[in-house]
Amino acid sequence: MTRATLFRLIPPQVLLELLLGKTEVALLDVREARAYVAGHLSLSRMAPLSTLELEVRALVPRLGTPIVLVDGGDAHGPAPLAAALLERLGYRDVQVLAGGTAGWRAAGMPLIDGYGTLLKAFGDCVRKHYATPTLRGDVVRAAQGSRQPVTLVDVRPASEYAFLSVQGAGNHAGTELALRQWPADASASPWAINCFSRTRGIIGATTLRLLGHPDAYFLEDGVMQWALDGAPVVQNALPAVDLPAAAEDELRRRAAALIERYELPRLDGDALRRLSAESERSLYVFDLRPGAGDAFDSPPWARAVAGGQLLMHFENLVGTRNARIVLLDEPHGLRAAITSFWLLQLNQADVFILEGRWPELALCEAVDASSNEPIDGLSVEQLATLLASAPAPVQIVDVGPSFDFERGHLPGAHFLLPSTLEPLRPLHEASERIVFTSPDGRAARLAARGMLEWWPDSKASWLVGGTLGWQDAGLPLEQAWEPWQLLTPFEDDWGSVMRVSAARRDRAWADYLTWERGVSARLVSDPTVRFRLF
Repeated sequence: MTRATLFRLIPPQVLLELLLGKTEVALLDVREARAYVAGHLSLSRMAPLSTLELEVRALVPRLGTPIVLVDGGDAHGPAPLAAALLERLGYRDVQVLAGGTAGWRAAGMPLIDGYGTLLKAFGDCVRKHYATPTLRGDVVRAAQGSRQPVTLVDVRPASEYAFLSVQGAGNHAGTELALRQWPADASASPWAINCFSRTRGIIGATTLRLLGHPDAYFLEDGVMQWALDGAPVVQNALPAVDLPAAAEDELRRRAAALIERYELPRLDGDALRRLSAESERSLYVFDLRPGAGDAFDSPPWARAVAGGQLLMHFENLVGTRNARIVLLDEPHGLRAAITSFWLLQLNQADVFILEGRWPELALCEAVDASSNEPIDGLSVEQLATLLASAPAPVQIVDVGPSFDFERGHLPGAHFLLPSTLEPLRPLHEASERIVFTSPDGRAARLAARGMLEWWPDSKASWLVGGTLGWQDAGLPLEQAWEPWQLLTPFEDDWGSVMRVSAARRDRAWADYLTWERGVSARLVSDPTVRFRLF
């Protein structure tokens, strides 16, 4: 783990002026998720120290980006360590918010609680601004009981749909719903669009109506409220409705109409090449096609994010405020048009739709070579043999997310958030051999490197391929764990409503829906949050 060095402080008032301006800034809260959701700056990104080295190059791709780090303001907060890490990785303009969140609040500025708050507040503002019509679950069920057709469509990704869904709902994730055929008039079956709670259902229904769907509604409060009402929900369902795709000419027409009506900015390959050459501005390029980078040819400098998910996960994907975003989509461009339409109103970046084929580009800056230093790793077979035959104990330390640890870990593994390695000191002093693991092994390799930096004589290694590789080899995992296995608490648990136990579910879901319904009124009072609804 990187040791703290001297760092520059930025006073709250100076940061406020920066956030109110048009220059680039990456505002990164480097506390763990549990602390972040308790109260954070409205425009900050959750970038915990435990995963910062793995995630920051995608979140903040330009090394010259002005970065402001935030923690709680206490004497032993993670911001100084994060500043040292970023400087080692090559970032050239790193500051720390003086006093952290406590100093920000003491200066009279607001904090907001929750996770993904910016997008959830935006969704509710969209609902009010565009007067998105809503159907309550009891109204839908009454219509179904009287044999009046209602088409239920869930707009979450397939994995979330499979977790729990409304019985009888179809599944067309994100912008893919806008690629369907729909009725010519409102005399046919109305469509009720849902997600797990509110935001994606609101955005989906509003998008359809703006594109010309005659009878689309938001199913109020989604799967959560449907389940709280005692209505049937299912796990691992296959979509009950499969809506046929519209013709490509119709999709082009929808895209062109949206682009023309709202004057959505476009650029060609030459203009993109010029933008990429401007070293003083950050550039994010996203390929919105499902299967991009896999089923489709995709440029190596574009990040594949299926349409709809870019908006919903914007805070996890774009770390730089006032950056430039370019959207790729073929062959009709409707995904890019819809995504641009919403991102421009979110008002966090300049957004462009790429027209035509993409150019040859080289967008990645060099990274500190130390992050790629070879660290001895063990294959699944080597570790299995070692565990079966080692004369001295081998300690497995899982440094992946606690959610994955709960779903399955190597037998007897410890859990550690790698923002600190201090809990490993007793194992090091006892000369125990430590093998780190994580879902894909990336975090494990960094943890092994960090331990060897702190204790060069330690016996540290990592599992190549990680826990997933172990599982793929048919080797056993455990879900149960004892308190002694937790070297650090589950501080990365941000309180997902999909993670609560069955006994707590109804109360947790009801409380969450109350929070989400009221969050936009609180967030828009923050002067740094300025949505720009058309």
